[in-house]
Amino acid sequence: MTWVSLAVWVLYGGALLALSRWASQRDALLPGRVGVAVQAFAYVATYVSAVALVGFGGLCHRLGLQMLLIAAGNVWLGIWFVYRFLAWPTRLWQRRLGARTPAELIARAYGVPGLQAFLGGISGILLVVYGSAVFKGAALMLGAAIPLPEPVLLGVLVVLVGISVVWGGLRGVLYTEAFQGFVMVLGVGALLVAVLRAVGGPVAGLAALSALPPTEEANRGFAALSSGGAGLNVVFLALVTSVGVWAQPQLLQRHFALKDRGETGRVAPLAMLVCALVVGGTYFAGALSRLVLGPDVASPDAVVPALVARLLPEWGRQLFVLAVVSASLSTASALLHIASSCLGRDVLGRPLCKGEWRLAVGVSAGASGLLALHKGSFIAFVCATSWTLIACAVLVPYLGLIAFGPRWGRARVWGASAGGVLGAAVWYLAGYGPTAGKLTGLVAPGILGSLHPLAVGLLCSLGGVLLGGILERFPARESLGVD
Repeated sequence: MTWVSLAVWVLYGGALLALSRWASQRDALLPGRVGVAVQAFAYVATYVSAVALVGFGGLCHRLGLQMLLIAAGNVWLGIWFVYRFLAWPTRLWQRRLGARTPAELIARAYGVPGLQAFLGGISGILLVVYGSAVFKGAALMLGAAIPLPEPVLLGVLVVLVGISVVWGGLRGVLYTEAFQGFVMVLGVGALLVAVLRAVGGPVAGLAALSALPPTEEANRGFAALSSGGAGLNVVFLALVTSVGVWAQPQLLQRHFALKDRGETGRVAPLAMLVCALVVGGTYFAGALSRLVLGPDVASPDAVVPALVARLLPEWGRQLFVLAVVSASLSTASALLHIASSCLGRDVLGRPLCKGEWRLAVGVSAGASGLLALHKGSFIAFVCATSWTLIACAVLVPYLGLIAFGPRWGRARVWGASAGGVLGAAVWYLAGYGPTAGKLTGLVAPGILGSLHPLAVGLLCSLGGVLLGGILERFPARESLGVD
C-alpha cells in the first residue's frame, strides 16, 4: 500500500461526500431535476452490484458463455423494457398522487392505506439485511487495497455512505451513483482488455473456448446453453435479475427523476450501453478466464480476483478494486436511502423532517453494519432471497396499475401482494432444491425442484388476484376483515 494509493482512496471518499453535499436539496425523498447521463449511469450502478462483478463473473468460469443470457436479459428486459413501458407511466402516477416512495404510490393508487405499511415494512427490512451483505463485500474488497482490519473498514464504509445519504438525499445518491458507474466502466474495461490480450483476442478466445470439452455444469460445451436443470438455472437467473428488478423499490424510485416521456428515450440507450459494458464485459472475461486460469479454481468467488492479480499491473488492480467497491457502495447507498424511506415514511407514517430523516438513515445504516459484523446462515438466506420476496410482493400490483389503472379492489390487491410473498417463502422452504434441501429436506420431485421461487410466487400472486376477485363479488365483503 503506497501513499499514492492511499491518496486515491481518500480522494474517492471525499469526492462522494462532496457530490452528495453539492447535489442536496430540501426534500430527501425526491430527486428533483437531474440530467440524462446521471440517470443512466445511476440506474446501472444501482442495478449492478459487486455480486454481479465478482460472484456472477466467477460463475462464468464454470458455465461459460451461457451466462451472457443473463447479461442480455439485464440489458433488454431490465433496462430497455423498463424505459419503454414502465418508467414514464410510473412517473405520471407518482406526480398525480404526490407519492414519495414506491409503496406509497401503489397504496394511494389503489386506495389501500394499510398496503403502504405492509410493502414498506417488507422492503425496508429485507433491504437492510441485503445491505449488510453489500457492505461486507465492499469491506472485503477494500481490504485487498488498504491493509486495515475488516471491522474498521466496514465502519468507515457505513459512516461514509450514511453521511452521503443524509446530506444528499435521493438527488445526492443519484449523482454519487453516476460517478461510481463511470468508475465501474473504467475498471471492467481494464480487466476485459487484459483478458482479451491474454487469450489472443476475441476470435481466438471464442474458438479456444468452443474447443473445450463439456463438463457437468456446461454439458453442451462452454459456448452453448446447457440442457436440463443446469440450463434452467441460467434461465431463471436471467428472469430473477431482469424481471424481478421491475418491482425493486430502489430502482422504481429512479423513475421519479424523469422530466418528460422523451427523456426515457434518451436515458435507455445510454443505460443499455453502460450495462452491456459492465455486465457483459465482466461475464465475457469470466468465461474466457478458463483459458487463462485453467479448470481448477477453488471457488467462483476466487476467479475474478485471480484474473486481476495475474493480468493487471498495480494501477489496474487498484482501478478494478475501485470499480468493485463502487459497485457495492452505489448499491449500498440506494438500499440505505430506500430502506430509510420505507421504515420512516411508509411504516411509521412520518413526513420525515430533517431530524427524523437523519435518525432513519442512522438506524438503517447501524442495523446493516451490525448485521454485517454478525452475519449468520439465516441472514445469508434472507440476503439471497430478498429480491425475489420483494418482487413477489410488489410486481403484480405494480404491473396491474401500469396496465389497467387502479381497477382492482382491496381484496385483489391484498391477495396479489400477500399471496406472492407467502407463495415464494413457502417454496424456498419446501420445494426449491438449492434452499429447501438444506433447510427442511422437503424438495419437489424432478425438474420441479429447479423451479425458482420467483415463478411460484408470481403464480401465487396471480392466484391471489383471482381469489380476491371472487371474494369481492360477495355483497358483505366488509365482514371478511379485508383492509
